Amino acid sequence: MARTKGQNRDSGKRAAIYARVSDKSQAEDDKTSISEQILAMEAYCQDKGLTIAARYQEVGRGWSKKRPEFQRMLDDARRERFDTIVCWKSDRLSRGMYPAADLMEVVEAHQIQLEAVTDAIDMKTFGLMAAIGKIELDNIRERTTMGKRGTAKQGRMPAGAPPYGYRTGDDGRPQVYEPEAEAVRRIFRMYVHEGVAVRAICREMTRDNLPLRNPGSRWHKAYVNSILSKEVYKGAWHYGKARWVVTEAGERVYPQPRDQWIEVPFPPLVDEDTWNRAQELKKQRRQKSQRNTRIFYLLQHMVSCAECGRIFACRSSTRTYVKRDGKFYPKERPVPQRHYHCYGMLNDRMSCRKPASIRAERLEELVWNQVKGMIQSPRLIVAGIESLDSEEDSDLSSQTARAERDLQKVQVEEERAIRLYVS
Repeated sequence: MARTKGQNRDSGKRAAIYARVSDKSQAEDDKTSISEQILAMEAYCQDKGLTIAARYQEVGRGWSKKRPEFQRMLDDARRERFDTIVCWKSDRLSRGMYPAADLMEVVEAHQIQLEAVTDAIDMKTFGLMAAIGKIELDNIRERTTMGKRGTAKQGRMPAGAPPYGYRTGDDGRPQVYEPEAEAVRRIFRMYVHEGVAVRAICREMTRDNLPLRNPGSRWHKAYVNSILSKEVYKGAWHYGKARWVVTEAGERVYPQPRDQWIEVPFPPLVDEDTWNRAQELKKQRRQKSQRNTRIFYLLQHMVSCAECGRIFACRSSTRTYVKRDGKFYPKERPVPQRHYHCYGMLNDRMSCRKPASIRAERLEELVWNQVKGMIQSPRLIVAGIESLDSEEDSDLSSQTARAERDLQKVQVEEERAIRLYVS
């Protein structure tokens, strides 16, 4: 209910308390934990004679405005559920320009007061202090990144746990951890030299109870495929392959040029020939996999992302969800929903395009209309053939190699078409 013009703001004395920590480790810290913040804010409200009308607490980054409890607090403020927002410290509300702008828009429109337990909040300079807070965060990130790059240049692990098969030594350099390293060697040996499929490798690893790093986890296809793909096992590991940048929409990942990568020496677990052979086999098996032929895609292996250059993966969804009585229940689709999805965004967390996927029907219809237009214009076909004939290419060996590659592709597509027809 809206207030009358002359109503006293202090008559209600309704307050909302907001507690936030950046990560779960801080949530248990004795000094800044959520519970400690709440105790301090409750005592503050009691001293000020404020009645707590709403409570909000969450784990989230201060520079992001995509915090569920923060947004819920703003919605309640628009509905005038309280007159004052109390926080433990001003940076709990915002450490960036974007959430500060949203907060100030609501606060000024509904004449809501901001108060903090440990410092004073000046409404006139709050936005400026939030901008300074973002600059401070950016400086901290820059210094942290420089420190990590210096650590990597010294041949030590800059941060985080080393890949499966390795441990970090007392000097900070990676060392082989034999129980896991033997599992890595066995995976490459079975896949490359014995021709064992990934699914069968998972079964054998599970049967022999080979060690996994996380308790309760299991050997599955995605994990084995990630091991087969990592260059670190041939002794090549690089720091700085991507950069994380904070934007209004959250963190975005940008791939970095190769000349900016820093190589950290790792003891190789397999030789380079074995690793390269594994990548070739993965590519061949992915193209010939029956999994990719159960649902027909007209442009399979033909579409690439214009931004990152990675090929588009074929993805389909056979299940949807319906809402009944406030709950969601799975339901099978009568017809699978097909998409083409950028591999760079799937595997490398790139942010190269929006949306990440394209509906298969839309793209295939566009391409097929172009093909029909070509077929209906014989002159275009003749012109294309003549242009090919006019090309001067004296290197017979290159022509033969190209023809063999084209023939191999045709044979693969023939086999795929036969399997589709049989299905």
